[in-house]
Amino acid sequence: MRYKRVLLIIPCYPSGQNVLPLEPYIGIGYIAESLQREGIDCEFVDMRFNYSGQRLKNKLNVFQPDLVGLSMMTFLHRKTYDLIRMIKKVMPEVDVVVGGPHVSTLREAVLDDLEAIRYGIVLEGEEAIVELCRGEELSTIQGLIYRNNGQVIYTGDRECLADLDEIPFPQYGKFELDNYLIKSMPIITSRGCPFECIYCPVKAAIGGKFRARSAPNVLEEISYWYERGYRNFNIMDDNFTLLPERTMEICDLIQARHFNDVSFNCPNGIRADKADRKVLTRLKEAGFQHIAFGVEAGNDRILKNLNKGEKIEEIERAIGVSSDLDFQVSLFFLIGSPGETWQDIEDSIRLALKYPVAEARFYNLIPFPKTKLFDWVRNNGYFVRPPEEYLNDANHFVNDPCFATPQLSLEERRRAFVYANRISRKIRRRAYARRLRRFGPLGRPIAFFYTLGPLQKIHSRSIRQKKLREWIKRTLKIK
Repeated sequence: MRYKRVLLIIPCYPSGQNVLPLEPYIGIGYIAESLQREGIDCEFVDMRFNYSGQRLKNKLNVFQPDLVGLSMMTFLHRKTYDLIRMIKKVMPEVDVVVGGPHVSTLREAVLDDLEAIRYGIVLEGEEAIVELCRGEELSTIQGLIYRNNGQVIYTGDRECLADLDEIPFPQYGKFELDNYLIKSMPIITSRGCPFECIYCPVKAAIGGKFRARSAPNVLEEISYWYERGYRNFNIMDDNFTLLPERTMEICDLIQARHFNDVSFNCPNGIRADKADRKVLTRLKEAGFQHIAFGVEAGNDRILKNLNKGEKIEEIERAIGVSSDLDFQVSLFFLIGSPGETWQDIEDSIRLALKYPVAEARFYNLIPFPKTKLFDWVRNNGYFVRPPEEYLNDANHFVNDPCFATPQLSLEERRRAFVYANRISRKIRRRAYARRLRRFGPLGRPIAFFYTLGPLQKIHSRSIRQKKLREWIKRTLKIK
């Protein structure tokens, strides 16, 4: 056995979407479960709990791991590099392995960036990290990046795991589950994406081959957590409804189990062209409350430029049916797509305002390496910030574009972002006003106060305010 004691770490993200520890980090959960099933002693630290560097040092000194593993995003990866440097300063002999989207996308460049990293694991890591710990010859472990005599070597992509039912779902045995802000459980029922959207980094991060767990296997995980008091489940798939018959079989099994007071959500979004009335009705009957659609643009021309593979007619049909079924609907749009003009943005705004949805988010489009969008921006010389700069701090929700186009200048993109966020606030305000009608004349003032820009910003950054927000939602029965 090469490594017997592994400490897994989720870095702290002082800004962005992952600043708060809302629920367990599912990717690390799968890694931890695979290690524990192999008999490897595994501990876990989620730095998002606002843990200090000293607390991590104490954990290192007490647990004495021989391998430290970190999941890395490209966003704020330099902060994670600093964390790794600190770990190596406390324990110079410990080896460090990194996985997650950053290393899966940039590969050997990550180890070139930081000598303190000994290994990188690309794409799915459950088997590779077990083989690494078990002591197998490094050159035979597919999906592994390692150092050998001063050289960084990549063994090549590992074939995607075919039978997802064979992978044990996370049980978070060493996780501090009671410390997460929301008592909800994330579940992944499928992996991979077969579509070719030019902006999406998912293929580089998790692979393109679509694979799905069986419906009984998914129900087993839901039942496991239901018996432990969980009633809210977030389906984190990128393509939950890709196979409609499987989706409806999962719904059938959920209903046959007769769960009480359970809700399911699809916050990552489902494709509109894979969500007809039959599928959406079954989701609603099974207890799904919130679904999101990656709309991206308000007309077919821009959708074609993005290679989305959907038509506005299909998207509007799905949104309309979902609204009729009383789903809480979120819509996701992009700002700055290839060929997009101000008029195209107006089309997105009109679509966002057309239906009684819960929210519409407008994302600052970011070109990620190994996407066709990145190549297009680079080849046309449209970058206004170099990739080596913006990849560390670019944020979908910060008004700082990475590139501009002849159709939409840098200043126009900034104005569009401000405009779209004003519309987002209007849509949220309308949604809360609808839900608070039972409070009569007080409903609208409460909705106005609840959606004030500064208050929303505080909510998104403050743990105490987030807890208060969840308490308000429960008390007022806002779903």
